[in-house]
Amino acid sequence: MIYKNTPIEWPLDSNVIRRGSVGNTFGMVRNGGTRAHQGWDFFAPAGTPCYAVAAGKVVFAGDRGDFGGMVVIELAGLGLYAAYAHLSRIDVKQGQAVTLGQRVGTTGCTGNAAGMVGADQHLHFEIRTEPLPGLGLGGRISPLQVFGVCPMTKAEVRHA
Repeated sequence: MIYKNTPIEWPLDSNVIRRGSVGNTFGMVRNGGTRAHQGWDFFAPAGTPCYAVAAGKVVFAGDRGDFGGMVVIELAGLGLYAAYAHLSRIDVKQGQAVTLGQRVGTTGCTGNAAGMVGADQHLHFEIRTEPLPGLGLGGRISPLQVFGVCPMTKAEVRHA
């Protein structure tokens, strides 16, 4: 895929919204539209490899409270950041350059995803306009703006 003349890929080998639920997409989609969800939750059993969606530089790699194990990558030339949360393992370091498709970590059940099992295990994935925004939707955009499709029930595959 190409976004603003930059090659991009999906963050997992198989990408589908957890349980096919709108509540696991971006926006005011939780609690009947009264609560924000800041990204997309892709179904991913713990231990699933995660990959850089574009070339860039790691600006955060570590624990981030409710996000658990987290990696944030500044996407080269786009003015955007990709954030990967609830990781059980982080394979990159802050300040490290990454290439498109490079493994950055593996999914897990960390942060507020602790204790999730089966179909609820997931990668929380965000596209951000700033590296470490606060609560709410500020500093984030819908991944739909970058990927052009939201895989509710049919998985999107890397390298397709």
